[in-house]
Amino acid sequence: MSARSIVLKIMLVLVVLFTVSGSQPVDAQFLHPKIKSNETTIRKVVIMPAKVNVVRDSMKGPEGMAAESDDLSARAAKAVTEVLSRQKHITTIEATEAPAEGDEQKYNVADFQTRFDNLLPKIMKKRSDVKKGRFTMGDEVLNLNLHKEVDAVVFIRGSGQKLTSGKTAFRLLVGGGPPAYLMLQIGIVDARNGEVLLYTDPALVGDPTTAVDRLRKALEKGFKKLPEVKVAP
Repeated sequence: MSARSIVLKIMLVLVVLFTVSGSQPVDAQFLHPKIKSNETTIRKVVIMPAKVNVVRDSMKGPEGMAAESDDLSARAAKAVTEVLSRQKHITTIEATEAPAEGDEQKYNVADFQTRFDNLLPKIMKKRSDVKKGRFTMGDEVLNLNLHKEVDAVVFIRGSGQKLTSGKTAFRLLVGGGPPAYLMLQIGIVDARNGEVLLYTDPALVGDPTTAVDRLRKALEKGFKKLPEVKVAP
């Protein structure tokens, strides 16, 4: 997917967000048939390091926000962990807690981050194909050397935009241009065969660097269709 196509997609989604629901996100979720039929149950997952990039849109144009992007990446991963744990009763661990240690494990984690980055544009182009079980990262996922009881791996990507006060005032007066926003792309991949079990792209309108409750609510809606793990009374 070209950079221009991604920008156009973001603009289209933001128009829908702003027009249809104001400050409320429009979420989409796509589940693999094995999840819908309960053939596969997700009870324990590994959360891979999130990669969320945010820019500041000023009157001079977009400006990078490296520190804020790092902070938002960590916050997004933490929010995903909390929602899966509290709402779905899914046990979560970080990739760094996997059995293998040292340079080999770091390489494997980085390699599968890249593999997901390469697959993501294809998923975004035909998201409904997740429901047909057509996306997989292959059984090389076993190279991550995860705990045997781990069912799936969670990948988190995203992009956002913060508006300066000047750009906000200009937008209110003149109109045009996307508002401040955050868009996430989250994939859950089977830890044994690499099949994409779930894809969801929760989004919110507003300053992504200060979104806490809005981020949590967007994620709750984004994982709404994911079956909850039954907890013994």
